[in-house]
Amino acid sequence: MSKIVRYLFPIAFLFITFSFSFIAYDPAELTIIGPEFHDQDYFEEELNIISNKLNVKIKYKGVTDPESYLINNPDHNVSLAVIPNPQGVTNLADRGLISNLNSLRIDENLIQDIYSDHLVDLVSLSGDTYAGWLRLFPNSLIWYDISKISQYENINFQSFDSLVSETKKIADDGVTPWCSNSESSSSTGWIQTNWLEDVILSKYGPDIYDRWMNMDIQVSNVKIFSSIKVIGELLFYPNHTYGGSKSAYNYEFRNLPKIMLNPNNECFMSWSGHYFRYYIPDNYIYGEDYGVAKLPYINIENTVVGIGDSIVLVNNNEVSMKVISQILSKDFGQTWSSYRDSEYISANKRFEISNINNDLTKYEFEILHDALIHDLFRYDASEIMPRDFGSNSLWKFFNDYMQQGPSSVIKLLNELDKEI
Repeated sequence: MSKIVRYLFPIAFLFITFSFSFIAYDPAELTIIGPEFHDQDYFEEELNIISNKLNVKIKYKGVTDPESYLINNPDHNVSLAVIPNPQGVTNLADRGLISNLNSLRIDENLIQDIYSDHLVDLVSLSGDTYAGWLRLFPNSLIWYDISKISQYENINFQSFDSLVSETKKIADDGVTPWCSNSESSSSTGWIQTNWLEDVILSKYGPDIYDRWMNMDIQVSNVKIFSSIKVIGELLFYPNHTYGGSKSAYNYEFRNLPKIMLNPNNECFMSWSGHYFRYYIPDNYIYGEDYGVAKLPYINIENTVVGIGDSIVLVNNNEVSMKVISQILSKDFGQTWSSYRDSEYISANKRFEISNINNDLTKYEFEILHDALIHDLFRYDASEIMPRDFGSNSLWKFFNDYMQQGPSSVIKLLNELDKEI
């Protein structure tokens, strides 16, 4: 009997030890903070896929301002953070609150190799790269009502000049072609800053655009001035915009899709970014009721202005590095993109377009990645400029310009120059 006990004891000991080890085992936990956004449930599903693959508990916590959260809560337990503005990345890097990703490899490539040079530069400080890019959105779009625009055979999107020339003829014939609602409370004018950026980039190229973004040239510079005049030609030409030029600052921008798609209204085109799709009523179908085209080029093709979200490494440890590597890989977003209502656009140049099942998102992906390949994608300049200027003074300039009319432009530009 003692022999049996002697043999059974080590077996029982190993079994009990293994059982308690298994029960006591608790996977590593990791918290990601970021803004709340459209498609968030799909993003969290992607995180669950990574969680199962790496055996890590991943929690996403929505906060109003991720940048301020990290600054104001030094005792946080955050490992990664989604930052919706490149300024936030460089600010956190300058404060020493995030780690650089210089040595991080994504799909066997250094992180600097999977993005355009411009995107890398935006999230770099003193030669170090501090973020990867989660996703991008285009601003440079013309939305249109298919049934209305089909009545005008000469309308095409081959060039901006030819498009505006045709819409002026339509206006001369008594039909108002453009819907231009831009009212946005105290932020009125931000839509026109998007137009200005589109014009500068396509008219004069990335060098002038970058100098404008970095505020190395004044607003009254002849190239910036001529770009503003392009906007004035669209806004102030008689009968060119629905409700007249006053509609740009009197009518709320969220109503644009309803106005454009209303058969009782004449206007059939809107110069609006990706955000336009959020306000289209559910009963309208892309490709049947409405379409979208990249803003036609002025002098340079393949240019796109847009915005996007980046992701930073807050807690530099092995688990966090593995998770961020997965998030930035070309495979991240495959499930997200498979949904018919997905709007996910990867910034990774190696992401496969065949993953995308939403035709509108697929079109946005195509024009964005054409721009990325040629390094002609540029981030929304007013978001990069000092906030008092890009998100205040510049908005106010356009608001005043729209209200005071084209004759006010020189006076307003001279006033704005004093703030640079």
